[in-house]
Amino acid sequence: MENNIVRITRPPEPTTHNPYAQLIWIFFKVEREQNEPYAANFRYAKNKYLEYVAQTNAGYAELAVDPRFFLNLYWEADALIRFNQWLEKQILASKTRYGLYKAVRRVMDVAYSTLVIAANVYHAPMHKGVRETDSRASYTEEQQEVITAAIARWSNVARSVLNGYTRTNQGIPYRKKNTLGPVAVDGVQYEPAEAARRFGVPRGELQKRLKSGWSAREALDLEPRRQASPGMPIQLIVEGVTYPSVTQAAEAYGVRRSVVSNRLLKGHTPEQAVGLVPVYVHQSDERALLWSFENEYQCDPLAMLNDFRRRKWSVVATDARLRTLFSRWGVWPYVDDRLVMPLAAELCMLTGLNVESLKKLEVDCYQAEHALTGKAVITFLKKRASSPSRPEEQSLHLSLLEVGKAESDEFDVEEKFVDERVVAKVERLIALILAITAPIREHAPIALQKRLFIFQDIEASRLLGSTIIVGIDPKGKASTWYDRFAKEEGLKQSFGPEFKFNLARWRPTLVTNLVLAGADVFQVQTAICHASVTTTVSYLDEHRLQPVFNETVTGALENITRRSIEHHTQKGRKHTGGESSLDAFHETLSGCGCRDPYSPSELVRKVTRHKEGRVCRNWNMCLFCDEAVVTENSLPKIIVYRGRVSVALENASPALEPRRKLLEDVAKLIDGVLEEDAIFPKQVLDEARIKAVNLDDILVDQLIYQGI
Repeated sequence: MENNIVRITRPPEPTTHNPYAQLIWIFFKVEREQNEPYAANFRYAKNKYLEYVAQTNAGYAELAVDPRFFLNLYWEADALIRFNQWLEKQILASKTRYGLYKAVRRVMDVAYSTLVIAANVYHAPMHKGVRETDSRASYTEEQQEVITAAIARWSNVARSVLNGYTRTNQGIPYRKKNTLGPVAVDGVQYEPAEAARRFGVPRGELQKRLKSGWSAREALDLEPRRQASPGMPIQLIVEGVTYPSVTQAAEAYGVRRSVVSNRLLKGHTPEQAVGLVPVYVHQSDERALLWSFENEYQCDPLAMLNDFRRRKWSVVATDARLRTLFSRWGVWPYVDDRLVMPLAAELCMLTGLNVESLKKLEVDCYQAEHALTGKAVITFLKKRASSPSRPEEQSLHLSLLEVGKAESDEFDVEEKFVDERVVAKVERLIALILAITAPIREHAPIALQKRLFIFQDIEASRLLGSTIIVGIDPKGKASTWYDRFAKEEGLKQSFGPEFKFNLARWRPTLVTNLVLAGADVFQVQTAICHASVTTTVSYLDEHRLQPVFNETVTGALENITRRSIEHHTQKGRKHTGGESSLDAFHETLSGCGCRDPYSPSELVRKVTRHKEGRVCRNWNMCLFCDEAVVTENSLPKIIVYRGRVSVALENASPALEPRRKLLEDVAKLIDGVLEEDAIFPKQVLDEARIKAVNLDDILVDQLIYQGI
């Protein structure tokens, strides 16, 4: 299946015949974006989630009466908590259970980021509860998922604001004291009393006729009342199902025929006539507010917000609730920090720019083609890195950088590189920022008119009675938005009250992702604009940015123990009919067995520069490879390797500093393998130690000097 991105639009309306239409729709949309076999994970998750809803009604008593599942109603902040409680009671393998959780979590994040649901679903139940107190540390993988979904949501709001609002006509009016609106005759609007006087019809009779479903011309005696042909049943389509008559439709929904007929005469929809959809709702109901927005305020969010403030209608809807609804509807009353700062966060996330550099970006910072390289580039200022030989203005190239290729020699040392996949994203994002801020630039001070990131200070504008435009610079403005964004998007609920959200953490996050992708120290140096590789090494150590396998010692030990025991058990069995595939192992310099030295595991491929068709030489990683097995024959070599690692760590050679953490983890892993009865009994381990004394150290010497 091709990896095509499918535009997510409005979900279908669930019906009594297809109550889970919205659930099926949102899972299918995410599934379509995946290649096989990953798409199958979402199909399985969809089936399990439907099973959960069918069994438990998702914890909502009303679903037992009306099974129609509306995403925006029932995917609330605790929706994933409810699902996990049910999931833990199912008889499933632990990996399967966690896979279902991740798939459902992903679908809920997509639903939130695309404005399908209003609540940011918390990930807390599966979170390990590690408190984040370092405001400069990189975001974890799960934190990136949650924050990215929230930022994507606001990016979609900004795009919707630019595209303009399209009426949905899905609102439901609220009942007023006088529900009779203006009467339109030949294109002219009359108030009911005026129409009654002008056309000589008593006002009470006019109101009665209009409420009974008469047209304006019929009610004013301008044309005769049309009567239905007697004896001819009228077909009625309800929820897409055609009923031969009103009587049969009424019976299907348990409503009296006279009630259905009377409602139809008054101009109500078939769904309203049979009682599926209310005719009127309370004024504070979201459907009534949507109707007011589209019909009373002509789709103008600022007019609606100001009118509610003027009338002091907080009992109907507070400012906070209106803002929540506006973001769901894809409109916004101001070009303020809520609209602009998420775009700044997205650019910082994509490029890893220093926050000080981000603040000073100008409207012409992006060039599709650099004058010398012909590559897309962002020019920025980095005062702290400037020197007589290094200008303050630097260039960040958005060109392809395959981790492992030394392509930086093609360009000047002052130019930095990140993944080409961000090129189109950055170009579209900057175009969006320029378009969204265009209406307020004329109000900005001259010093800020060329800044890329500007927004309206709503509090100052209201206080001073004029439009006040600021950049990200004013003290307190950015931090106020950080705290508000973390609170409103549920980040502190998901990751604990000590969680710190800010733009500065995207820089180490980008570096982390580069390291996890296999970038070496020089490639990281190029990406984050360090003048010296020593600075980069210190940076990596300060932020504890190590390759992914350095963080998986416990899991690697469990896996290699399990594989080695299975291998030892199967080797002890008798085989007939040819040579066993278990003998097809190749010993490596690390002392591990390897099924195929030309095909390392996905983990090794992900974090190294392995080239297809060549023998894997990342011997420091053999113990972490998915195919590694420790045998009795390999034990002496592993023991020698452990001794050489100890010597290297004790000597503290500067050449080993970039991979010191790796060697420390290797030592821990080997110590776990050499525990008595972990894999081998004491007698086997003692014999291996005796053999290791006579083993030539030179065979494993290069392991200490050849790593990643």
